Amino acid sequence: MITGPDDSNRIDRICAGVSIGAVVHCVQAPWLAPWAPWLAGETAHGIVAWTLALLSILAVLKGWSVHRASRVFAWALPGWFCLITARSGSASGSGEIAEIFLTATAGIVLWVTHHLNRSLAYWHHRS
Repeated sequence: MITGPDDSNRIDRICAGVSIGAVVHCVQAPWLAPWAPWLAGETAHGIVAWTLALLSILAVLKGWSVHRASRVFAWALPGWFCLITARSGSASGSGEIAEIFLTATAGIVLWVTHHLNRSLAYWHHRS
């Protein structure tokens, strides 16, 4: 794990954690909904998804401004696409399973994106 004074993009760490949290939530939500109905609220999901998307874009752009490696976008763009598609209702015709799959895929891809972004920025400072 990259920590210390060279870890200038802490937003990447937050986004990576929220991304994995989204995956865990999506996988467990269908079983937890009867006991915690607030977990299934569309408004809460929308707020979290759009906040994550905006923070993620901010973090990637901040890291990219340091390392200028465009390969981070090869991970970020599909992750953002899956996240926005799942939350915007474009997947609603496919059902809840498609939404869960898209959101979980987005979470995993964005987790990789933010670790790559942090690593590239870290090693750019080192070289």
